[in-house]
Amino acid sequence: MFCNLPLRPEFGGSGNAIIKQKGEISFGRLANVPFKFTTSSCISESNCGQNLFDSNSNTLWVTDKRNENEWIVIDFGSKRLLSGVETEFAFMSQTPYEVQVLNREVWTTIYTNAKPEKKNKDIFVGIDASTIRILFPKNSETSYTLANLRLLLGETNLTGIDSRLTGFAFPIENGLMPTDDYSLPGAPRKYRNGTHKGLDIGTKMNFFTMNSSVTKETKILSAQDGVVIRSDLNYKPMTETEFKEISAYNQTHPITFVERDFGGRQVWIEHKGGIITTYNHLSAIQNGIAVGTKVRKGDTIGYAGNSGLMGEAKQNNDGVHLHFEIWIDGEFLGNDMTLPQIRKLLQYFFSE
Repeated sequence: MFCNLPLRPEFGGSGNAIIKQKGEISFGRLANVPFKFTTSSCISESNCGQNLFDSNSNTLWVTDKRNENEWIVIDFGSKRLLSGVETEFAFMSQTPYEVQVLNREVWTTIYTNAKPEKKNKDIFVGIDASTIRILFPKNSETSYTLANLRLLLGETNLTGIDSRLTGFAFPIENGLMPTDDYSLPGAPRKYRNGTHKGLDIGTKMNFFTMNSSVTKETKILSAQDGVVIRSDLNYKPMTETEFKEISAYNQTHPITFVERDFGGRQVWIEHKGGIITTYNHLSAIQNGIAVGTKVRKGDTIGYAGNSGLMGEAKQNNDGVHLHFEIWIDGEFLGNDMTLPQIRKLLQYFFSE
Protein backbone atom coordinates (compact mmCIF):
# COMPACT_ATOMS: atom_id res chain seq x y z
CA MET A 1 0.00 0.00 0.00
CA PHE A 2 2.91 2.32 0.69
CA CYS A 3 5.56 3.32 -1.80
CA ASN A 4 8.36 5.85 -2.14
CA LEU A 5 8.07 8.34 -4.96
CA PRO A 6 9.87 11.55 -6.01
CA LEU A 7 8.40 14.72 -4.57
CA ARG A 8 6.03 16.64 -6.83
CA PRO A 9 6.38 20.45 -6.89
CA GLU A 10 2.70 21.05 -6.15
CA PHE A 11 2.95 19.20 -2.83
CA GLY A 12 6.47 20.05 -1.68
CA GLY A 13 7.03 23.45 -3.18
CA SER A 14 10.62 22.88 -4.30
CA GLY A 15 10.44 20.08 -6.85
CA ASN A 16 13.60 18.41 -5.54
CA ALA A 17 13.84 14.65 -5.97
CA ILE A 18 13.63 13.58 -2.33
CA ILE A 19 12.04 10.46 -0.89
CA LYS A 20 8.50 10.65 0.41
CA GLN A 21 5.66 8.29 1.35
CA LYS A 22 2.15 7.97 -0.03
CA GLY A 23 -0.63 5.95 1.54
CA GLU A 24 -4.37 5.54 1.97
CA ILE A 25 -6.56 4.99 5.03
CA SER A 26 -9.91 3.32 4.34
CA PHE A 27 -11.39 0.86 6.82
CA GLY A 28 -15.09 0.89 5.98
CA ARG A 29 -17.28 1.22 9.06
CA LEU A 30 -14.22 1.28 11.36
CA ALA A 31 -12.98 4.67 10.14
CA ASN A 32 -15.04 7.84 9.81
CA VAL A 33 -13.73 9.06 6.45
CA PRO A 34 -11.42 7.48 3.84
CA PHE A 35 -8.45 9.63 2.82
CA LYS A 36 -5.04 9.60 1.19
CA PHE A 37 -1.88 11.07 2.65
CA THR A 38 1.58 12.09 1.50
CA THR A 39 4.60 12.89 3.67
CA SER A 40 7.70 14.87 2.80
CA SER A 41 10.14 12.32 4.24
CA CYS A 42 10.65 9.64 6.85
CA ILE A 43 13.69 7.85 8.19
CA SER A 44 12.31 4.34 7.67
CA GLU A 45 9.24 2.46 6.49
CA SER A 46 8.30 1.62 10.08
CA ASN A 47 8.61 5.26 11.21
CA CYS A 48 6.53 6.85 8.50
CA GLY A 49 3.24 8.67 8.00
CA GLN A 50 0.88 5.77 8.63
CA ASN A 51 1.76 6.01 12.33
CA LEU A 52 0.08 9.40 12.62
CA PHE A 53 -3.41 7.93 12.29
CA ASP A 54 -3.38 4.94 14.67
CA SER A 55 -4.18 6.86 17.91
CA ASN A 56 -1.09 5.24 19.41
CA SER A 57 1.47 7.46 21.14
CA ASN A 58 4.20 4.81 20.83
CA THR A 59 4.28 4.70 17.01
CA LEU A 60 5.94 7.66 15.33
CA TRP A 61 6.48 9.63 12.15
CA VAL A 62 10.17 10.57 12.20
CA THR A 63 11.33 12.88 9.43
CA ASP A 64 14.66 12.81 7.71
CA LYS A 65 17.39 15.02 9.19
CA ARG A 66 17.82 17.74 6.58
CA ASN A 67 17.48 21.46 6.13
CA GLU A 68 14.20 21.37 4.20
CA ASN A 69 10.62 21.99 5.25
CA GLU A 70 8.65 18.94 6.36
CA TRP A 71 4.96 18.43 5.73
CA ILE A 72 2.09 16.01 5.50
CA VAL A 73 -0.76 16.38 3.02
CA ILE A 74 -4.17 14.85 3.72
CA ASP A 75 -6.49 14.50 0.73
CA PHE A 76 -10.13 13.52 1.35
CA GLY A 77 -10.91 13.54 -2.38
CA SER A 78 -14.00 15.71 -1.91
CA LYS A 79 -15.22 18.62 0.20
CA ARG A 80 -15.10 18.20 3.98
CA LEU A 81 -16.10 20.48 6.83
CA LEU A 82 -13.19 21.06 9.23
CA SER A 83 -12.90 23.03 12.46
CA GLY A 84 -9.61 22.06 14.08
CA VAL A 85 -6.48 19.95 14.28
CA GLU A 86 -4.85 17.96 17.07
CA THR A 87 -1.13 17.21 17.12
CA GLU A 88 0.90 15.09 19.49
CA PHE A 89 4.69 15.24 19.44
CA ALA A 90 6.84 12.47 20.86
CA PHE A 91 8.62 14.98 23.07
CA MET A 92 7.97 18.47 24.40
CA SER A 93 8.14 20.57 21.25
CA GLN A 94 8.83 24.14 20.29
CA THR A 95 8.44 23.29 16.63
CA PRO A 96 6.04 25.77 15.00
CA TYR A 97 3.68 24.50 12.36
CA GLU A 98 1.13 25.89 9.93
CA VAL A 99 -2.24 24.55 8.76
CA GLN A 100 -2.64 25.20 5.04
CA VAL A 101 -5.30 24.77 2.36
CA LEU A 102 -4.73 24.37 -1.35
CA ASN A 103 -6.40 27.46 -2.81
CA ARG A 104 -6.21 27.65 -6.61
CA GLU A 105 -3.05 25.49 -6.61
CA VAL A 106 -1.34 27.69 -4.00
CA TRP A 107 -0.77 26.56 -0.41
CA THR A 108 -2.32 29.20 1.85
CA THR A 109 -1.81 29.28 5.62
CA ILE A 110 -5.04 29.59 7.63
CA TYR A 111 -3.65 28.90 11.11
CA THR A 112 -0.23 28.97 12.79
CA ASN A 113 0.80 27.44 16.10
CA ALA A 114 3.99 29.35 16.89
CA LYS A 115 4.69 27.69 20.28
CA PRO A 116 3.24 24.18 20.34
CA GLU A 117 3.39 21.94 23.38
CA LYS A 118 3.65 18.16 23.48
CA LYS A 119 -0.11 17.85 22.86
CA ASN A 120 -2.06 20.55 21.02
CA LYS A 121 -5.65 21.15 20.05
CA ASP A 122 -5.99 24.03 17.60
CA ILE A 123 -9.50 25.28 16.86
CA PHE A 124 -10.07 27.60 13.92
CA VAL A 125 -13.02 29.03 12.04
CA GLY A 126 -14.88 26.26 10.22
CA ILE A 127 -13.69 25.71 6.66
CA ASP A 128 -14.71 23.75 3.56
CA ALA A 129 -11.75 21.93 2.05
CA SER A 130 -10.77 18.63 0.46
CA THR A 131 -7.00 18.91 0.91
CA ILE A 132 -5.04 20.03 3.96
CA ARG A 133 -1.31 20.39 4.54
CA ILE A 134 0.45 20.60 7.90
CA LEU A 135 3.74 22.41 7.29
CA PHE A 136 6.75 22.28 9.63
CA PRO A 137 9.20 25.01 8.53
CA LYS A 138 12.90 24.28 8.99
CA ASN A 139 16.02 26.42 9.06
CA SER A 140 18.53 23.78 10.16
CA GLU A 141 19.31 20.08 9.72
CA THR A 142 16.92 18.68 12.29
CA SER A 143 14.51 15.76 12.48
CA TYR A 144 10.90 16.09 13.68
CA THR A 145 9.07 13.33 15.57
CA LEU A 146 5.28 13.31 15.62
CA ALA A 147 3.08 10.65 17.24
CA ASN A 148 -0.48 11.57 16.22
CA LEU A 149 -2.33 13.92 13.90
CA ARG A 150 -6.09 14.37 13.83
CA LEU A 151 -8.22 16.64 11.69
CA LEU A 152 -11.44 17.51 13.49
CA LEU A 153 -15.03 18.48 12.82
CA GLY A 154 -16.21 19.45 16.27
CA GLU A 155 -15.10 16.52 18.43
CA THR A 156 -15.16 14.01 15.57
CA ASN A 157 -11.78 12.69 14.43
CA LEU A 158 -11.88 12.60 10.63
CA THR A 159 -8.47 10.99 10.21
CA GLY A 160 -7.52 7.58 11.51
CA ILE A 161 -9.13 4.99 13.70
CA ASP A 162 -10.36 4.83 17.24
CA SER A 163 -7.74 4.25 19.96
CA ARG A 164 -9.66 1.15 21.11
CA LEU A 165 -8.54 -0.59 17.90
CA THR A 166 -4.81 -0.26 18.61
CA GLY A 167 -2.29 -1.35 21.21
CA PHE A 168 -3.01 -5.11 21.16
CA ALA A 169 -0.24 -7.70 21.47
CA PHE A 170 0.28 -10.46 18.91
CA PRO A 171 -1.10 -13.66 20.50
CA ILE A 172 2.08 -15.66 19.79
CA GLU A 173 5.46 -14.33 20.85
CA ASN A 174 7.52 -13.71 17.70
CA GLY A 175 4.60 -15.00 15.63
CA LEU A 176 4.46 -13.96 11.98
CA MET A 177 1.56 -12.43 10.11
CA PRO A 178 0.48 -14.82 7.33
CA THR A 179 1.38 -13.76 3.81
CA ASP A 180 -1.31 -15.79 2.03
CA ASP A 181 -4.86 -14.50 1.58
CA TYR A 182 -6.39 -17.85 2.59
CA SER A 183 -5.26 -17.27 6.18
CA LEU A 184 -6.92 -13.85 6.52
CA PRO A 185 -10.46 -12.95 7.61
CA GLY A 186 -12.96 -13.06 4.77
CA ALA A 187 -11.47 -16.03 2.90
CA PRO A 188 -14.02 -18.69 1.84
CA ARG A 189 -14.19 -22.07 3.60
CA LYS A 190 -16.02 -24.44 1.28
CA TYR A 191 -15.57 -27.51 3.50
CA ARG A 192 -17.94 -25.99 6.05
CA ASN A 193 -19.98 -23.72 3.77
CA GLY A 194 -18.71 -20.62 5.50
CA THR A 195 -16.31 -17.71 5.63
CA HIS A 196 -13.03 -17.53 7.50
CA LYS A 197 -13.53 -14.99 10.25
CA GLY A 198 -10.07 -14.93 11.77
CA LEU A 199 -6.33 -14.90 11.32
CA ASP A 200 -4.39 -18.17 11.01
CA ILE A 201 -0.96 -17.99 12.65
CA GLY A 202 1.26 -20.98 12.06
CA THR A 203 4.85 -19.66 11.89
CA LYS A 204 7.21 -18.10 14.41
CA MET A 205 10.26 -15.96 13.74
CA ASN A 206 13.53 -17.42 14.93
CA PHE A 207 16.40 -14.96 15.28
CA PHE A 208 19.14 -17.59 15.07
CA THR A 209 17.85 -20.17 12.59
CA MET A 210 15.14 -20.39 9.94
CA ASN A 211 11.56 -19.56 10.92
CA SER A 212 9.83 -22.43 12.66
CA SER A 213 6.31 -23.83 12.72
CA VAL A 214 4.00 -23.39 15.66
CA THR A 215 3.76 -26.56 17.80
CA LYS A 216 1.52 -27.84 20.57
CA GLU A 217 4.08 -26.43 23.03
CA THR A 218 3.68 -22.88 21.66
CA LYS A 219 2.14 -20.57 24.25
CA ILE A 220 -0.93 -18.56 23.29
CA LEU A 221 -1.08 -15.11 24.88
CA SER A 222 -3.94 -12.79 25.72
CA ALA A 223 -3.83 -9.94 23.24
CA GLN A 224 -5.09 -7.37 25.77
CA ASP A 225 -6.43 -7.03 29.31
CA GLY A 226 -9.88 -8.54 29.65
CA VAL A 227 -12.23 -11.11 31.15
CA VAL A 228 -12.64 -14.70 29.96
CA ILE A 229 -16.20 -15.31 28.72
CA ARG A 230 -15.67 -18.83 27.28
CA SER A 231 -13.23 -21.56 28.22
CA ASP A 232 -13.78 -25.06 26.80
CA LEU A 233 -12.52 -26.99 29.81
CA ASN A 234 -14.80 -29.98 29.00
CA TYR A 235 -13.97 -30.12 25.29
CA LYS A 236 -14.53 -33.46 23.57
CA PRO A 237 -12.63 -34.13 20.29
CA MET A 238 -14.48 -35.23 17.16
CA THR A 239 -13.78 -38.63 15.67
CA GLU A 240 -12.79 -38.86 12.02
CA THR A 241 -16.28 -40.15 11.18
CA GLU A 242 -17.93 -37.24 13.03
CA PHE A 243 -15.69 -34.71 11.29
CA LYS A 244 -16.54 -36.06 7.82
CA GLU A 245 -20.27 -36.26 8.58
CA ILE A 246 -20.50 -32.70 9.94
CA SER A 247 -18.38 -31.33 7.09
CA ALA A 248 -20.56 -33.05 4.45
CA TYR A 249 -23.76 -31.76 6.09
CA ASN A 250 -22.48 -28.19 6.34
CA GLN A 251 -21.59 -28.08 2.65
CA THR A 252 -25.23 -28.63 1.65
CA HIS A 253 -27.17 -26.99 4.48
CA PRO A 254 -27.25 -23.56 6.08
CA ILE A 255 -25.47 -23.43 9.43
CA THR A 256 -28.05 -22.28 11.98
CA PHE A 257 -26.35 -23.61 15.11
CA VAL A 258 -22.80 -24.80 15.78
CA GLU A 259 -23.07 -27.88 17.99
CA ARG A 260 -19.63 -29.39 17.23
CA ASP A 261 -17.26 -26.60 16.33
CA PHE A 262 -14.43 -26.83 13.79
CA GLY A 263 -12.81 -24.17 15.96
CA GLY A 264 -12.09 -26.91 18.47
CA ARG A 265 -11.04 -26.08 22.01
CA GLN A 266 -11.48 -22.32 22.51
CA VAL A 267 -10.99 -19.39 24.87
CA TRP A 268 -12.86 -16.11 24.36
CA ILE A 269 -11.85 -12.85 26.05
CA GLU A 270 -13.93 -9.69 26.34
CA HIS A 271 -11.97 -6.43 26.28
CA LYS A 272 -13.02 -2.83 26.77
CA GLY A 273 -14.67 -0.91 23.94
CA GLY A 274 -16.86 -3.66 22.51
CA ILE A 275 -13.97 -5.89 21.42
CA ILE A 276 -13.81 -9.68 21.86
CA THR A 277 -10.90 -11.89 20.83
CA THR A 278 -11.18 -15.66 20.39
CA TYR A 279 -8.39 -18.25 20.42
CA ASN A 280 -9.22 -21.45 18.54
CA HIS A 281 -7.80 -24.95 17.87
CA LEU A 282 -6.06 -24.99 21.28
CA SER A 283 -4.36 -28.21 22.35
CA ALA A 284 -4.75 -27.25 26.00
CA ILE A 285 -6.01 -24.42 28.18
CA GLN A 286 -3.76 -22.91 30.82
CA ASN A 287 -4.61 -23.77 34.42
CA GLY A 288 -6.83 -21.14 36.02
CA ILE A 289 -8.29 -19.87 32.74
CA ALA A 290 -12.04 -20.23 33.31
CA VAL A 291 -15.13 -18.13 32.66
CA GLY A 292 -14.82 -14.96 34.74
CA THR A 293 -11.02 -15.06 35.00
CA LYS A 294 -9.40 -11.64 34.61
CA VAL A 295 -6.33 -11.70 32.36
CA ARG A 296 -3.64 -9.18 31.52
CA LYS A 297 -2.12 -8.52 28.13
CA GLY A 298 0.55 -11.15 27.50
CA ASP A 299 -0.77 -13.74 29.97
CA THR A 300 -0.58 -17.36 28.79
CA ILE A 301 -4.11 -18.65 28.25
CA GLY A 302 -3.38 -21.91 26.41
CA TYR A 303 -1.29 -23.72 23.81
CA ALA A 304 -1.53 -23.94 20.03
CA GLY A 305 -3.06 -27.06 18.54
CA ASN A 306 -5.26 -28.60 15.86
CA SER A 307 -8.41 -29.30 17.89
CA GLY A 308 -11.55 -29.26 15.74
CA LEU A 309 -9.57 -30.20 12.63
CA MET A 310 -8.99 -33.46 10.78
CA GLY A 311 -5.49 -33.74 12.26
CA GLU A 312 -6.94 -34.04 15.74
CA ALA A 313 -9.58 -36.52 14.54
CA LYS A 314 -6.77 -38.66 13.09
CA GLN A 315 -4.78 -38.14 16.29
CA ASN A 316 -1.75 -36.58 14.63
CA ASN A 317 -0.11 -33.13 14.54
CA ASP A 318 -1.30 -32.05 11.09
CA GLY A 319 -2.50 -28.46 10.86
CA VAL A 320 -1.29 -27.14 14.23
CA HIS A 321 -1.79 -23.37 14.36
CA LEU A 322 -3.74 -20.64 16.14
CA HIS A 323 -6.97 -19.36 14.62
CA PHE A 324 -7.39 -15.88 16.14
CA GLU A 325 -10.59 -13.85 15.72
CA ILE A 326 -11.26 -10.19 16.50
CA TRP A 327 -14.88 -9.13 16.97
CA ILE A 328 -15.74 -5.42 17.09
CA ASP A 329 -19.24 -4.28 18.06
CA GLY A 330 -20.61 -7.72 17.18
CA GLU A 331 -18.93 -8.06 13.77
CA PHE A 332 -15.67 -9.79 12.88
CA LEU A 333 -12.74 -7.63 11.85
CA GLY A 334 -12.47 -7.86 8.09
CA ASN A 335 -16.13 -8.07 7.17
CA ASP A 336 -16.87 -5.97 4.07
CA MET A 337 -13.21 -4.96 3.75
CA THR A 338 -10.64 -5.61 1.03
CA LEU A 339 -7.55 -7.68 1.79
CA PRO A 340 -5.19 -4.63 1.68
CA GLN A 341 -7.52 -2.85 4.11
CA ILE A 342 -7.52 -5.87 6.43
CA ARG A 343 -3.73 -6.14 6.40
CA LYS A 344 -3.26 -2.45 7.18
CA LEU A 345 -5.87 -2.46 9.96
CA LEU A 346 -4.20 -5.50 11.53
CA GLN A 347 -0.90 -3.58 11.56
CA TYR A 348 -2.64 -0.83 13.56
CA PHE A 349 -4.42 -3.35 15.80
CA PHE A 350 -1.14 -5.02 16.79
CA SER A 351 0.77 -1.78 17.40
CA GLU A 352 1.98 -1.64 21.02
